[in-house]
Amino acid sequence: MQAAATDRGLAHDRRWMLVDQNGRFITQREEPSMCFFSVEKSANGMLVRTSGALDGCGDLSLPWSMDEGNLIKVSIWSDQCSAIEASVDVNQFFSNAMKRDCRLVYMPEASERPIDLTYSRSPALAAFGDGYPVLLIGTASLGDLNERLEKVKSPTLQWDRFRPNVVVRTSVAYDEDYWASFELGSLSARGVKLCSRCVFTTIDQLTGVSAAEPLRTLATYRMMNNRVMFGQHVILNAAQGGIHVGDEVLIHARNLPPNAGS
Repeated sequence: MQAAATDRGLAHDRRWMLVDQNGRFITQREEPSMCFFSVEKSANGMLVRTSGALDGCGDLSLPWSMDEGNLIKVSIWSDQCSAIEASVDVNQFFSNAMKRDCRLVYMPEASERPIDLTYSRSPALAAFGDGYPVLLIGTASLGDLNERLEKVKSPTLQWDRFRPNVVVRTSVAYDEDYWASFELGSLSARGVKLCSRCVFTTIDQLTGVSAAEPLRTLATYRMMNNRVMFGQHVILNAAQGGIHVGDEVLIHARNLPPNAGS
């Protein structure tokens, strides 16, 4: 298994997004039922499947990318950029499933969304993720959290609660917090900001039901600057090549990012 790297993260990752009638991004924070959409690779792109509360809405085929269509302005938090709106039929599919007016949009190559330079030494681009191209978490960190959840008799969690696009096998919990400069296979990378976690992590991805965990437990030992931190936002310094399962990680410099601390 492998993923190619681009100028704004991993290829095809977070390049599609649902928006409301004003072009504002829609996520599970406000629409937990979005967990009932799943995406898998198909012969010519992606296949969107529905399940759970959306079961019966059918499936939808999408290409990897779009080059033509109605160009609109969209917003992600305080960022704005341009995006290509999907066809009427595609938008109707999602509007029917979500029971609200929404549109699917794609970020073409010509659309650029700069990262927040508050935490980065140099400019870079992001796709439609919360703010940075890559979210990296070590296996030991999730293992440590699950041990703590077991102690308070809460169910253990899988990666889908945290949505990392890179998972690294580690032996020390939260060691990835310190990875300031490192190699990820053939790519050079740098950590820029710890990821502050929100209500999304509390939504069961099989049922759409929200509960107190894992934020309640994380808040007891991962609170920094009044935020619960779990995972590291990363920028890939090279847009060529890609990453593969089994790639080695080589750490060059260790330092906590600016938003870490008590």
